[in-house]
Amino acid sequence: MEEEIKVVTKEEVLKHLESGTAVVVDVLSKHSYDEIHIKGSVSIPFDLVEDGKLDALNGGKEVITYCKNYTCLASKRAARILNDMGINASAYEGGIEEWEKTGLPVEGSKTGRP
Repeated sequence: MEEEIKVVTKEEVLKHLESGTAVVVDVLSKHSYDEIHIKGSVSIPFDLVEDGKLDALNGGKEVITYCKNYTCLASKRAARILNDMGINASAYEGGIEEWEKTGLPVEGSKTGRP
């Protein structure tokens, strides 16, 4: 049986960002990240997670992955891969769509805040 992936809420993500206790990772394409992303997050596209190219995660902090929205499964898949590598990871399923819709801080070329 596959182990369940821990899922976090937008409030938990915000708390981690404010306290610096987790690395928030956008697993969408670099292009998507450049357009809009959670302020303070880093870009590690899903294919790089699969390839183990995780230089941004060397700090030993908890990792929270996110993608587009609740129907996008990339965040949970990425969290599972990271957990299998021994990295403490969880997924924020609401993704950038929920984050932006609720007025939480975003940046990127589409926002006017690069």
